[in-house]
Amino acid sequence: MAGRNESNRSITNVAALANVSIATVSRVLSGKRTKDDDIARRVRAAAEQLDYSVNYAASALRSTITNTIGLIIPSATETFSAQLLDEIEPTIDVDSQQLLLGIGADQEAQGERMASLVARHVDGLIVVPAAGADLTEVLERYAGTLPIVQVGGRQRSFHTSMVGLDENAAMEMVIGHLADQGIESVAYMAGKEISFESAELFAMFHTQVRAHHLRTQPDWNRFGERSVQRGFDCAMRLFSEPLVQPEAVVCADDTIAFGMMVALHALGLRVPQDVLIVGYNDSPIASTTMPTLTSVRPPFQQIVSEALRLIALGPERPAHISLPPRLIIRDSTVVPNGSR
Repeated sequence: MAGRNESNRSITNVAALANVSIATVSRVLSGKRTKDDDIARRVRAAAEQLDYSVNYAASALRSTITNTIGLIIPSATETFSAQLLDEIEPTIDVDSQQLLLGIGADQEAQGERMASLVARHVDGLIVVPAAGADLTEVLERYAGTLPIVQVGGRQRSFHTSMVGLDENAAMEMVIGHLADQGIESVAYMAGKEISFESAELFAMFHTQVRAHHLRTQPDWNRFGERSVQRGFDCAMRLFSEPLVQPEAVVCADDTIAFGMMVALHALGLRVPQDVLIVGYNDSPIASTTMPTLTSVRPPFQQIVSEALRLIALGPERPAHISLPPRLIIRDSTVVPNGSR
């Protein structure tokens, strides 16, 4: 038994040094992965440096590795989760791993999905918390069993890893860009009020508005669903009757922004000449709207890469990483000279 524990610790060290998953180390050193590429060379070099035995790798593969990664998301259609899923599937497929997906729209459902995936002996878990879900208890329960990486939201356990986004930097980029366009007032269509992320972004919005000496009004800024219908309804409320209207609107999701653009067109208002619109998550819709939509792009490739790296480190070395997003500037916020 002592030999098995030693091999498990060693294979984790080799995976960390080579910056690959434990399963990849096992397949390379046991001969199950025949491709001779940079990954294989890194694994062999790390194994030689750590004096790691090929026989240990084969034993670890038989005893502990399932070549599966569990992913728990609130929805397969919600923009962030969908794009994360699109990025992670081909990434782990390169290592001949399989992705086991659990979808849970609330705290209870996500807890059940987590228990199910742990029972299937996945090599690691990546969890995107549902809005308002407090997964502290269930994360703590499994933290010592397998590596778990939470993506986004409020960190619920210091015994699991976390890959988050620098939301303050995102909002600073958005409001700074709008201020550079010469606007004086801005509204914010936030996500669900029960979500920690939505509340945090809402506070950051007001901080940046004050920092850039812009105006906003309480009745302009609302929490709500991330949907096209919500964006359409909010635009109708904001722009069909009130005498004082915002010159720009920041939306918590591209779907909200698209709904607003449809409503503004119906009202005879032009984007960006009359109203500037910014979305979030840089979904495929952002590059296909007319005009194209300025949007905040989370670094999905980095998120996946860091999550898999942290899983490879094992459950004993949790870490918290914050990644900066990018503002992708398109036509919806670029005002032609003299058109405002």
